[in-house]
Amino acid sequence: EAEWNVLEGQTLMLTESANLLMMPRRARDQKQWMADAKLMLDAGAAALKAVKARNVEGVSAVSDQLLESCTSCHKHYRPGYGQKTQVE
Repeated sequence: EAEWNVLEGQTLMLTESANLLMMPRRARDQKQWMADAKLMLDAGAAALKAVKARNVEGVSAVSDQLLESCTSCHKHYRPGYGQKTQVE
């Protein structure tokens, strides 16, 4: 039960983080940024629903949705994201 409570707190933080990213002073634009933040919000909400239902498969299933939200945003707003760096 304690682990589920921790996970519920983490999914609430994730969802609230998406809300914070959509605030006017934080949003970089109203198109791609907001779309990526909405993906994160939706993933967080789905994860929270699964956690509240104590549904392990549901939590696992939302991981791809969450990864997509992060990857999409980072591709657009982190220069060089996903590119290999040369090691000397």
